Amino acid sequence: MRERNVFRCEGEYWTIVFDGKTVRLRDSKGMRYLAALLRRCGEEIQSVALQAAADLVSPRKPRRASSPEQARLAVTKALKTALQRIEAVHPTLAEHLEATLRRGYVCRYFPDPRHPIRWEE
Repeated sequence: MRERNVFRCEGEYWTIVFDGKTVRLRDSKGMRYLAALLRRCGEEIQSVALQAAADLVSPRKPRRASSPEQARLAVTKALKTALQRIEAVHPTLAEHLEATLRRGYVCRYFPDPRHPIRWEE
């Protein structure tokens, strides 16, 4: 039986289940970027596109389009902050994400294909 992995936004908090442990974290841009990457496992996503996706699901007003460099910096910083928050409450998940996330102009979540992970929303 496959382990259940969840990364779900419930109002202002994210419910995350990984490796049998459940945690809840407050919503943030980094968490929304991370959710977009987990939903599109293996796909390369431009940092600018991640910002647009996060703005679509956020109740906040979308910002002006960023330059690719501004988007790269903003997304990288937000993901780093989200990973630090995750590490504080779920070190095993943080270790997994550090090993499987690629950040930069193009971002990607790419877990080991020998051990596929499916995330529920």
